[in-house]
Amino acid sequence: MIRRLAAAFLVSVLTAASTVLFVFPTRAQDDRAHQVGKKLKCMCGACNDTVATCYHVGGPFSGPCGTAKAMLKEIDQHIALGDSDDLIVQGFVQEIGQEALIEPPHSGIGRLAWAMPAIYLVVGGLLVVFVISRWRKRPARATQTPGAAPPVGISPELLEHARRRVAQETED
Repeated sequence: MIRRLAAAFLVSVLTAASTVLFVFPTRAQDDRAHQVGKKLKCMCGACNDTVATCYHVGGPFSGPCGTAKAMLKEIDQHIALGDSDDLIVQGFVQEIGQEALIEPPHSGIGRLAWAMPAIYLVVGGLLVVFVISRWRKRPARATQTPGAAPPVGISPELLEHARRRVAQETED
């Protein structure tokens, strides 16, 4: 009788311990859930943070929103089932769409999004070089001092006419 009670007690303790291990995430599982959560965008609509970093500071509460908590809980469940990180992320992409990803994929049209900063840098640098070379090729403007010879291209008659007109207009 005592053996049966001891065996039943041992079975119930082992069952409770295994339930605690499988139902409640371990620290490593929780860290892995946050690593996977950093690849996914919080879908609450109030922020543009990742699931792992969604904190609404200054609001009615400070901490992850309910949407982020639910997504982290779902990630935890998939980790407990033994799913890989990529499989979990792809599951969210299939469920929500490409907007579930925090960064564009490294394939297809997403490559263009990754290449755009480098393209902008090169085009901007070429534009700066072009503008500077055009400025350097432009002849320097000569300033005329009183009593000096007129610049090339202006006849002395035109210059005298302009001086008389200026004197006439400024007399008033």
